[in-house]
Amino acid sequence: MNEPVVVSATLLRRLTEALLRDRAVRQDVADHVAASLLQTSLRGVDSHGLELLPHYVRAVDARRINRDPQYRFEQTAAATGRLDADHTFGHAAGAEAMTHAMVMARDAGTGIVTVYNSSHFGAAAYFALLAANEGFLAFSFTHADALMLSHGGTRAFFGTNPICFAAPCAGEEPFCLDMATTLVSWNKILRRRDADAPLEEGWAVDEHAEPTTDAGAARMLSPIGLYKGFGLAMMIDILCGVLTGMPFGREISRMYADPIEQKRFLGHCFMAIDPARFVDPAQFKERLQEMMERVRAEPQEDPDVTVMVPGDPEKQAFRERTQNGIPISSRTWERFVELAAEVNMPLAE
Repeated sequence: MNEPVVVSATLLRRLTEALLRDRAVRQDVADHVAASLLQTSLRGVDSHGLELLPHYVRAVDARRINRDPQYRFEQTAAATGRLDADHTFGHAAGAEAMTHAMVMARDAGTGIVTVYNSSHFGAAAYFALLAANEGFLAFSFTHADALMLSHGGTRAFFGTNPICFAAPCAGEEPFCLDMATTLVSWNKILRRRDADAPLEEGWAVDEHAEPTTDAGAARMLSPIGLYKGFGLAMMIDILCGVLTGMPFGREISRMYADPIEQKRFLGHCFMAIDPARFVDPAQFKERLQEMMERVRAEPQEDPDVTVMVPGDPEKQAFRERTQNGIPISSRTWERFVELAAEVNMPLAE
């Protein structure tokens, strides 16, 4: 297995900004892309962080992603709206949509915004945390191309279709549950494939729907909880595909396998809830903090493994990587060096 290269967050942000600026990506769009990729990698979610930057650069160059979108937002009721993303980065379109959701939540108690004509939006946590850091409870959803083995079937129909929920708490960063409805993301399979590393048992199946630990043979991902994960994936495609008017299931274009110039036509769904409409916000934060601490204090099965709440590993990774740097796979680092040379940016501190 090739050893990763550990790089400072500062250098990686400079590279991301330079590459987007060189391609004339509009500043507000570029800001959200850079912020999302950096936050995601710092939180240890490498499959949806800076490792994707070379792919996004190719997509901008091929005109799959619109560097200067003309958003169209339509508020359809006091607490609902829809946003035409004009095929830009999903990171920026999602942030725009969540901003509208928060505005409506301040007025109506809740805000729900769907997004259409979008592209891959990276990590769902970025948007939910935007709202949670402003005091809201938040959900973010998106659908993806067919990669999940259908329960009882022999091929994929739904994608990894993530669900994310975040909420503010007292004394630390918000609670954040961000998970795919498959056991792992497809990007994690690709990273194992690049590293010549085996997969964990149960992660994936081959073209015959047989379990495999060979990353090169993997063709579909296993759902979490069998039919339950499959059902959640369908729920999310209803919100992001059927409700938005976008393609769903096997109709969704493939992120990697389809021509890079082909637009994705993805949909997303974002929700913001004002806790003040139910309880005192300070009390809510304190009680959520109490719940988290009680969970962490539960008896440990293994004395060397602490009981955690969702988001704890990411918070730990954020602290460590902010101080020590972000590991980048050797293959991605080689591509970073090539891209940096294109913009005359030496990759040195």
